[in-house]
Amino acid sequence: MAHGAVHNLFVGNLRPPASIYALEFNDETNDFKLLKNNTADASHAWITFDYAKKNIYGSSLNETRIASYSVLNATTVELTRNISATGDCFNTTSAFVTAMPNPPYHVFTGSWPSPNACGMSLSTSDTGALTNILSTWTYTNESGIHGLALSPRTTPSNTTTTPPQPQLLYSADLNGDLLWTHAINLTTGAATEVARFSMPGAAGAHPRHLAAHPNGARLYAVMEADNTVAEYVLDPATGAVTKEVVRHSLLPIEADTERYWSAEVMLSASGRYLWASVRAKEEEDTGFVAVFLVGADGGIVKKMFRVPTTTKGGKANAVSPAFWDDEYAAMTDYGEGYVLMWRMDGKRERPDGLIEYSSAKAVAKVDVKDGGCCANAIWYS
Repeated sequence: MAHGAVHNLFVGNLRPPASIYALEFNDETNDFKLLKNNTADASHAWITFDYAKKNIYGSSLNETRIASYSVLNATTVELTRNISATGDCFNTTSAFVTAMPNPPYHVFTGSWPSPNACGMSLSTSDTGALTNILSTWTYTNESGIHGLALSPRTTPSNTTTTPPQPQLLYSADLNGDLLWTHAINLTTGAATEVARFSMPGAAGAHPRHLAAHPNGARLYAVMEADNTVAEYVLDPATGAVTKEVVRHSLLPIEADTERYWSAEVMLSASGRYLWASVRAKEEEDTGFVAVFLVGADGGIVKKMFRVPTTTKGGKANAVSPAFWDDEYAAMTDYGEGYVLMWRMDGKRERPDGLIEYSSAKAVAKVDVKDGGCCANAIWYS
């Protein structure tokens, strides 16, 4: 845990102007400030970071055009390449992008909304810049892919004695009410369907975003329409989703679920805490942020708490747990235009040795009132 230090983030814009902002947070003083506005290739609905090669990748809602940026330092990014989609993804839009943290460092995106969703893999250079579209693939006619997650891969891709484990890509099919598992060919980037898992119960839960536990045994999904977080068991042989274990409501029992639409689910750096967020649809309501305690096996032990957010959350409420301390997470708001820093409190040790918290509060805020901020934040240092 790196307390007493200055930490840096980048945040993208959901709508114009096309910007990537550099932010700085001090965890001793709670000083939180905007350092620089970097002009971006497009307004990126989602940005992600490749720590190995120090590159940012951004998707675009206007078209499936993916951009790569070299991170020169904590304040400055430089566009290295943008690539427009071809093949099955031609003339579609993209809400999400994710990058492999290990060789061969492919980048993935999926198209949303429906119909006729596609997936796409792209290669990167030695410096992390996008180079080529490797492969595209389709889902179903009704599909709309809103979130992606990668499985951990423990076997090195360059081994000569053991066949490398395939990279698994999980897709949250918001429109089709499905969770997809694809195996990615590490050489060609092609995706082979392993399994598709239909949402249990009544249709219309709408899985939006995903998080995969680092032990490869659990997957979590946030349901945009029924405002829950669900836990899934993954097959130890194939990595495919096999069954839903439990769903936890993200709303108070008296809340009208029709007035809310859940946004995000992400694991803390240690894998012990699962953050989830809810947006409100009406101006008079607030959103919510909830945090769950997770066991060593990846199973959700309990919902520790749920607290209201400071506004309804707009179209974002994207939560980004800090990699340097489990207690902190950044949360964005598109509409009001700001980034909040949240910190868990009420820490106590349980009889089983797990550490839990009783609440969280916003400890710092940065306003970015440009009309397009903010999409999601990513941690740099």
